[in-house]
Amino acid sequence: MKRIGVLTSGGDAPGMNAAVRAVVRTAAANEMSVVGFKRGYNGVLMQNLNPDDDYMLMTARKVSGIVHRGGTVLMTARCKEFFQPKYQQLAIDNMRSLGIEGLVVIGGDGSFAGARDLHDLGFPVIGIPGTIDNDLAYTEYTLGFDTALNTACDCVNRIRESSDSHERTSLVTVMGRDCGDIAIHTALACGAEFALVPEVPWSVEEVSARIKWGIVNGKRSTIVIFAEGAFASLTSDLHEICGRYEQLADIRDDKLTSSKLANVLEALTGQETRATVLGYIQRGGTPSASDRVLAARLGNRAVELLRDGRSGLVVGIRESRIIEVPIEETKGQKRPLNAELKQLVATLST
Repeated sequence: MKRIGVLTSGGDAPGMNAAVRAVVRTAAANEMSVVGFKRGYNGVLMQNLNPDDDYMLMTARKVSGIVHRGGTVLMTARCKEFFQPKYQQLAIDNMRSLGIEGLVVIGGDGSFAGARDLHDLGFPVIGIPGTIDNDLAYTEYTLGFDTALNTACDCVNRIRESSDSHERTSLVTVMGRDCGDIAIHTALACGAEFALVPEVPWSVEEVSARIKWGIVNGKRSTIVIFAEGAFASLTSDLHEICGRYEQLADIRDDKLTSSKLANVLEALTGQETRATVLGYIQRGGTPSASDRVLAARLGNRAVELLRDGRSGLVVGIRESRIIEVPIEETKGQKRPLNAELKQLVATLST
């Protein structure tokens, strides 16, 4: 191949820029040019009047000084049109008109779905896992997870100091709509008492009972790490619980939020409880050294595969080795919960 494309799609993740840099510089070392598409698959569809808004030629100099930057210099977005076959074919036609013979897609499961569609239509593609959720089953780690975890830990460390001073419970919500990896790893790293995740059923009665047990045994504060998707695995009848407490009457029929859950826990335990949602702070910031190294290795391997005429693959890491897996095998596969780590949180918190 003489020219390839690269894009970042879906949610941004620290390390994406380092991966783009690795793609561009590995391509240059192999006498290949690189076109960077802006805003994910939107750029490939070339729907702007000005081509500069859709893509740009990437050189070794253009990716200088981005390895340490969070976010993505190519920007990112979701593209609903790409679900339609006519737009997938349009993307291929557009890339071929620019002389592009293969594409590197950096993103998560949704981004890989678009890459699979291109592969099924005969266009060479390689996927690099870029998502802070770490929810792709085929690889041990995804780009951005380590940085997001370190960011969450830093925040929880600060929150714990305040919680201990005020003798309160802190409910800290981290990202993880369908995957509890950030929550579990944060809880372990910070010594939190609970990790509530989407994969494991839980009840406010059990959580409240354990908080009260800690208070009786001299604990001044409690940290509850809450994955944003954990409401899906809640087993309690909150309507009934709120009906028993006058201070909860106004939230009985409302949509549950972390702040309202904190109010429920406070009513059941008698200990002041405050909620903190870390939100998009977990996506931003300088990528960790681990994410930068992983990005360099994955970006390099992605280009080598295209150079060697191999495609329809996603790269990842297992046991410190870079691996490649057919992209079709990743369809619908979600990382199973690490039950050993979940149990370890409970064991170490008692």
